[in-house]
Amino acid sequence: MARDPRWYRCLILIAAAIIAPQTVAAASPPPSATPAPSEAAVAGATLEVRVIAQGGKFLGDDIGGAAITVRDAVTGELLASGTLSGGSGEASLMTAALTRSQATDTQGASVFVAAIAGEDPREVEVVATGPLAAQGAMGRVSATTWLIPTALLGGPNQVLLTMPGLNVDIVEPVTHFLPADKPPVEIALAANVTMMCGCPIAPDKPWTPDGFVVQAVIDAPSGARQTVQLTWDADAPDGAPSRFTGSYTATEDGIHQVHVIAVQPALGNSGSDRATVIVP
Repeated sequence: MARDPRWYRCLILIAAAIIAPQTVAAASPPPSATPAPSEAAVAGATLEVRVIAQGGKFLGDDIGGAAITVRDAVTGELLASGTLSGGSGEASLMTAALTRSQATDTQGASVFVAAIAGEDPREVEVVATGPLAAQGAMGRVSATTWLIPTALLGGPNQVLLTMPGLNVDIVEPVTHFLPADKPPVEIALAANVTMMCGCPIAPDKPWTPDGFVVQAVIDAPSGARQTVQLTWDADAPDGAPSRFTGSYTATEDGIHQVHVIAVQPALGNSGSDRATVIVP
């Protein structure tokens, strides 16, 4: 018996009517599945980090600033990283009289700014390493604090880290110095000493030479040790106000180890550098 082709056409039309709506529904994403960028930004927190030298000014671009990392204090997840950018602070920073309850003036100070996502407060560890332009003197400081979303805090989170230490850079002798003369030979000693912010030491500065003790410790090849006090050099060339100088006599041939150590007793700051002298 022959079949009516109209029956097949009706069957095809019915099947298409059933399948088509299901296909459209599956292909359409649910509304508001991904929040708009503006909504994500409102939910986050802004963090401002500054680093100040102990007894000095801020670590600015002139001393290379400092590297900053921000991590979740519980999980260790890296949330932000970068480098301080800006100046060393107001010119009047060192003469401002503050009580312990007053905030340090951060006008003109270098800063690292990060936007960190999240709707809830979270505990974070902020680490600063610097100054980056004086890598032989680099220090590391950190603080753990709560990061509060902007919507709750009403403004940026602010962290101020204090970097202790002194920047000590041996100018003479250069490391691996090879004097031409045989012993006994006089070896000139000179070191540049500054605050961690790079601020110079001089009688007309907030950091006067009488507040620092600078000495060279020399270990001879035989194991004999001598200590030489270095004094602030009033005759240092322009642009080198922080130079401390002295000399010692090498009486042995071989490798002499030279350590220059600087201390600021009133604030507990200290720093050191090392060089070698190879006497023929």
